[in-house]
Amino acid sequence: MRYGLGGLVLAGLLASASPSAMGAQASPLVVEVRGGASTSVAHFRSGTRIGEGAGSGASFGVDFILSGAGRRSTYVGFSQHRFGCVNAGCASGHQFVATGFDGGFRFGLCTRCLVSPWLRLGALTTRVESGGLPESPAGVSRLAFGGEAGFGVYIGARSAVALNPGLRFAAVNTRLPGGALLRMRYAVLDIGLALSF
Repeated sequence: MRYGLGGLVLAGLLASASPSAMGAQASPLVVEVRGGASTSVAHFRSGTRIGEGAGSGASFGVDFILSGAGRRSTYVGFSQHRFGCVNAGCASGHQFVATGFDGGFRFGLCTRCLVSPWLRLGALTTRVESGGLPESPAGVSRLAFGGEAGFGVYIGARSAVALNPGLRFAAVNTRLPGGALLRMRYAVLDIGLALSF
């Protein structure tokens, strides 16, 4: 399934970058800088398996968005999400730090509106740096693949500078140093500053 998601995103990126899509130049490239908070949900927040019991932390990211025909846009980006992990077994002062790339599609629900709701669906990669758990030494996890879905509101959609608050949910499983499985389920609430070119 994870390879299927990756293939879907890659196909979308190639289609958006095709000469016909580039030649049409229906809308500009958008660079979006995002900042907010990430919080664990489901068993990642309240479970008792390794690494579960994580809390909230800061989140930031950068997305590059290329609009295609109709209401669909393609995005690729980089993000980092932090989670408090003292209650999950980490030493005091340590966090889970999840860093990776994401990509997929965003669907605008009103292409001619100044305020435009949107939906987002994509795939992600991540590596998690942990502060050391009783079952796992400190270090960086293996590369893992997961998925994300979200929604938000694009404010100032027809101007060069816009605000873009949003909420998204993600799920990914990764292997910590030593081989233990960390099942991450989290939400990210953030706001983006979008610049159109």
